[in-house]
Amino acid sequence: MKVKTITCPNCGHANNFLAEECSQCGIHFSRYYEELEKAEALRRHIEEQEQAEALKREQEERERQEAEARRREEEAKAEALRREQEERERLEAEARQREEEERQRREAERRQAEEEARRLEEERRIEAQKRADILKRQKEELEKAEALKRQKEEEEKAEAERRRQEEEEKAEARRREQEEAEARQREEEEKAEALRREQEEQERQEAEALRRQQEEQERQEAEARERELEEHRRQEEEQQQAIDDDTPGDAIEENQPPDDRDEIEIEELDSAAIEDQAGAFEYIEYPPENPVAGDSAEAADPPASPPNDYRPAASLQARLEFYEGRMIGLTYGNPAEIQNVKLLAVSRDHFQVFYPIPRHVVSFAYSVIVSITENAEGLSAVGPDISPVFPVVIELPRPFFHNH
Repeated sequence: MKVKTITCPNCGHANNFLAEECSQCGIHFSRYYEELEKAEALRRHIEEQEQAEALKREQEERERQEAEARRREEEAKAEALRREQEERERLEAEARQREEEERQRREAERRQAEEEARRLEEERRIEAQKRADILKRQKEELEKAEALKRQKEEEEKAEAERRRQEEEEKAEARRREQEEAEARQREEEEKAEALRREQEEQERQEAEALRRQQEEQERQEAEARERELEEHRRQEEEQQQAIDDDTPGDAIEENQPPDDRDEIEIEELDSAAIEDQAGAFEYIEYPPENPVAGDSAEAADPPASPPNDYRPAASLQARLEFYEGRMIGLTYGNPAEIQNVKLLAVSRDHFQVFYPIPRHVVSFAYSVIVSITENAEGLSAVGPDISPVFPVVIELPRPFFHNH
């Protein structure tokens, strides 16, 4: 264990930490430290006095510099005030001079205005005298003219009274004739209105009957096509089943008759042909669903429902030719309002439709078409009302006769 020691400040001997005097030189540690503390206190006191003296000199120097700065500042302010006072006196002198000049100018203008006012007053007096003379002469002439006017008015009044009586008699006769003509016209208009309403009701009934007949015909044609297609599929399945039972697989493929529809499907799915003709597809004419043996070279009737291929056609004419002769929908931007019309004809630059109710035949250019919407399931108006279902709806600008 290390023992704590205290080093003698006189001889440097290491003594026990609790010893009061050095075991080598015999000095008392407490007295030695008291003398050292007094010397240290004296040294600190001298240093403090020197620091206080330095601070005092520094403070005096600072106060002297501040007093000098204040003196120079006060001299600068006094000089500025003196210059400002001189400038103010100069400006006041100039202002007094300008005021004197302005007063003289206003005095001259006032004298000139007074002279002008006197001149104008004299001119007005002379003009008033002239007007008074003219008014006097005019008054005399007016009195003479008034007498002549009263005489003439009395004569005209008598003549006007006579003419008024004649006009009233003629007007009464014309009024009676006009009332009779209006009565006849109202009667004819009522008859024409009744005839028009009867004709409109008849046209509406005819159009409704035509629409119902067309819908019933389309429904029957669709059902007939579905039945024919089902029968055709059933026959093909029976033939295929019979061929599978009698012939091996390779022989069946060799003896299988060519199917145009299969070739069309292969052509549709040929990726090389699609890449070569990208952006320029031709509209594909589908063959009849149920070809009959011995058909002539004449083209078969187009199917009653649109094809499922909605790729871009070569032209709008090619797109709309499929619906020629059928009922289609026209809209003018309102999805809740679709007109039921018949597509009469499709040409190179326009198409023609028939409105059943007003019985209008209207031709539209392809350039005015906003959009063409097709759907194999059919399209109908948006809203709670029950409306027909159309295979195609064409959006167009509103024509002039459609005002509601």
